[in-house]
Amino acid sequence: MNTNYGKIAKVSIALASATAMLLVSGCGSSAAGGNDDSSSSSPVKLTFSGWVPHIEDAVDLWNEENPDIQVEFKRIANDAMKNYSSQIEAGVASDILQVSGDALVDLVIEQQVQDISKYVNDKSSLFTESDWQSGVFGDGVYGVPQDSCPTALMYRKDIFEQYGVSVPKTWDEYLDAARKLHSANPDVYITAFTPNEASLFIQDFYQEGGTLYDVDGDTWKVMLDSGASQTVADRYQTLIDEGLVKIVDMWTPDFWSAVNDGTIASFNYQAWFPVLIEENAPDLSGKWAVTQSPSDSGNGPSSNVGGGLNTIPVTSKHPEEASEFITWLNSDEKALDILIEKGGLFPAAKAGLENETLNKTSDYWGGQAPGAEFVKAAKNAVKGSTGPQVDAGFTALKDGFAKVANKQDTMGNVVTKAADAMRKAASDKGLSVK
Repeated sequence: MNTNYGKIAKVSIALASATAMLLVSGCGSSAAGGNDDSSSSSPVKLTFSGWVPHIEDAVDLWNEENPDIQVEFKRIANDAMKNYSSQIEAGVASDILQVSGDALVDLVIEQQVQDISKYVNDKSSLFTESDWQSGVFGDGVYGVPQDSCPTALMYRKDIFEQYGVSVPKTWDEYLDAARKLHSANPDVYITAFTPNEASLFIQDFYQEGGTLYDVDGDTWKVMLDSGASQTVADRYQTLIDEGLVKIVDMWTPDFWSAVNDGTIASFNYQAWFPVLIEENAPDLSGKWAVTQSPSDSGNGPSSNVGGGLNTIPVTSKHPEEASEFITWLNSDEKALDILIEKGGLFPAAKAGLENETLNKTSDYWGGQAPGAEFVKAAKNAVKGSTGPQVDAGFTALKDGFAKVANKQDTMGNVVTKAADAMRKAASDKGLSVK
């Protein structure tokens, strides 16, 4: 469970910059008008910006069943989230926005999204606790969770069996397995070190009990350079120094080539990744398996890096109807069928964890149901708190990891520099930070 969000919310409101306060004043009349809108015209028309594949099918289903509240879906790329703030300021944002947990924090601090707690507070039990908390700040609720990202270990069972290496349950066993695999075949690595993808480091950081931010009085406290991050940094540094990981940027042709030719023997990653393995390595059917992520104890926890939420900007005139829709979208069984089966999402709703699609066996995965392992992980997962300007830290991590790959820096130094980048970015926004 994320235990810091309550504290973060109080600081979010207290530390909003003068610019943010002016912004709220500028669109306050619009927001207030929206909350008090008593127009009897029918139907209420809402717009919804997002990027989930095939989510239009769920929107169409809603529209068929709810003639009085009609939703128009506007497809955007996920990196278009960076435009939300300016769209809200200009009064042209959609009534409902799909947003990442990290991006939501800054919108809350800038007071650009509405507290919808009076519409959704009684719906919290429909969602896993850690995912629900990703939209909660103090006494307010600013988003309904859509998906989740628990982690599990995907591994080439044929390679592990070929070289007589046991699948690791602990991180100590993981290092031992890495050494044995590479010793048996110098062309085989237990995994890849991917400089361009910071989330791999962050997920392990969360698993160690790390959190990106804490709150100290009225000040944001950056925690990226805490003991938890140094533990993970040391583990990565050992793997890199001993040449036990394949250094290759993720998502590139070289990365998928290394997956296909057996250079990469495993990948500890998030619930949406198995589908990408199937799509990009179709000839490896029957050779992959999934198990729980290694951990210090061997019994978890897993990591949950969080997924997306649906939020309602202050410019929306129909927050009650929008809240009704996003609650239905992310918890109704028929909607979940579409989001999971067609959209490829791992659900934040408890009902979604029982979805048949997640428990279907797969020939590709050797008759195993890979989704079931991620469900197990989701029920034993931890998630760290996020905070303002985390993108500055992630960018610094990726830049630093590239230097680590070239032996120009160390993981420990990179993490410290990334934390400093977050401090500076938050300070530049007018927040009290240390």
